[in-house]
Amino acid sequence: MKNLLNQMIYRIVMCCVSLLAVLLTFSVFYVGEGPNDITWEFLKYYTNLSNYFVFAVSVIVLTDNVKRVYAGEKEGYNRKIITLKFMTTVMILVTFLVYISLLGEPFTADFWRNLGNLSYHVVAPLMFIIDYFLFEEKKSVSIFAPLLSLIIPLAYVCYVFILGAAIENFEYPYFFLDVNDLGYGGVMVWVVILVAIFTVLGYLLWLYNRFTIEDGKIKVDFKNLLWLRKPDVIAELAVTEESIGSDDENCNLQ
Repeated sequence: MKNLLNQMIYRIVMCCVSLLAVLLTFSVFYVGEGPNDITWEFLKYYTNLSNYFVFAVSVIVLTDNVKRVYAGEKEGYNRKIITLKFMTTVMILVTFLVYISLLGEPFTADFWRNLGNLSYHVVAPLMFIIDYFLFEEKKSVSIFAPLLSLIIPLAYVCYVFILGAAIENFEYPYFFLDVNDLGYGGVMVWVVILVAIFTVLGYLLWLYNRFTIEDGKIKVDFKNLLWLRKPDVIAELAVTEESIGSDDENCNLQ
């Protein structure tokens, strides 16, 4: 969908939902006895960190979207932090899938009554993922983008290991990273599994980005796999070069 106004409206709603999710990770809102004390521990959760990335990327993309609409542009695609947006999409997709399949209990009433769960585990992630599927330009990321998507989760694992080694009686945020219970060997098995999941999801998302429809048929375009710039920009350069070449030929004929 190339309509920039539609993109802008959707992204305004997405940013509001994402902001709510971020605020809920800080325990700003509460139900029952009173608010929880805000401590540094909210920074140890991958869910929270992935939602912070989502909010930051969403704001950057929306800001550019708004500028272009007010400048009079009607159609186009996101031009900002394309690779980082791809990496963040993979990141939040894993947050959503791991919680739904391993950590949460989506078939219980408590799951759907918890505003925090719904915001930063379900609604905000899904809105960001849908944004990528609806509004991101085809063939806009490099074949290396899924591998780059591994940087953030691997850095997070190292971060948790450092916290665990430095803080006495540290409570690990997830069972599959609990060195005290599984040992480093057991944790590394889970890390390998999660890296494999990240890689597979990353390349599935990359393949979707390569899908094109020609003459009513879905095709996968494997040309120019190393593109690190937007294809429309490259196409414009190619047209410009052809135009210059034609002008030179005309000059020579004259």
